[in-house]
Amino acid sequence: MMPFPGALQAMAGGPGKFTLRVEENHPAFEGHFPGEPILSGLIQVDWAIRLGREAFAMPGTFQGLEHLKFQAPIRPAEPLELDLAWDATAGHLEFRYSGREGRKSQGIAVFRPAP
Repeated sequence: MMPFPGALQAMAGGPGKFTLRVEENHPAFEGHFPGEPILSGLIQVDWAIRLGREAFAMPGTFQGLEHLKFQAPIRPAEPLELDLAWDATAGHLEFRYSGREGRKSQGIAVFRPAP
C-alpha cells in the first residue's frame, strides 16, 4: 500500500475535501518516469478510495471504475485538491483531482453493498 503524501490535509466545509502535495522524493514517483516523474493513475485511484473510506465510512466491496479520465499529469510538489462525493444510494464515490492549471483526473469508484 502506497503511503499518503506528508502534506495531506482535510479542508473545512465538510467531509471529502483535501489538499495535498506529493513531495519530490515520495516513493509514488519511483519508475514513473525517469527524468519526467508523474503520479500514476493507479495511485490516484487508490488514494481517493482509501480517503473516501475514511471520510464517509463507505460500506461494501469495490466493483470497478466508471468515467475514468486522466486529463493532465500530476508532477512532484504540485499543490493539489482532491474532492470526493459519496452517493450511498448508488454506491458511487466520485473523485476529482485539481491543480493550479485545472482538472488533473476524475472518475467514479463503484461499490456493491456487503452481503
